[in-house]
Amino acid sequence: YLLFVFGGTHPGSWQKALLLYQTKQVDKILVTGGIKQKAIRHSSWIYGDRSEASVMQERLVSSGVPESIIFVEDQSTDTLENIEYAKRIIDFSTIDTLGFICKSYAAGRQLRTLQKHLPCSISLLPFPFDTSPWEERVITRDNWMEKAYSRSFVYGEYLRIVAYGKRGDIVSIAETISDL
Repeated sequence: YLLFVFGGTHPGSWQKALLLYQTKQVDKILVTGGIKQKAIRHSSWIYGDRSEASVMQERLVSSGVPESIIFVEDQSTDTLENIEYAKRIIDFSTIDTLGFICKSYAAGRQLRTLQKHLPCSISLLPFPFDTSPWEERVITRDNWMEKAYSRSFVYGEYLRIVAYGKRGDIVSIAETISDL
């Protein structure tokens, strides 16, 4: 099946894709992400203003993934555009199962965006990886609530889900949580 890799500068994205390829869990890989001029990039990013997708493709190919199984969408600057622009190069009506790679703390938002903009017949399989936006302690499903900075980041993702759902960009949640 096809693996959808959301754009970003964190090496965990292409590393997770490589692992899934090496363990024969995916047939094809779609890397997404253009150049977001004022974005804060991961501290390991040494690629200047190259598109996120082209860097991921290069890293995958140099690690042994055949270039022929990698599709590249290199114009998008956010999650919604990752999907909308990918639809220009992939016919998603022919896809039964779509794996997707994303940061753990953003998985809910990215899943809801895929659900909103792709055929409902596609089975979506998340392959999240844990990281930290501040290069401090890694945020996981088991520890996100232990520190104020990670709680605030997870809460920020929740607020994005609510806002983007109201705007119609993603599948909205059925009921918001009050008293947070």
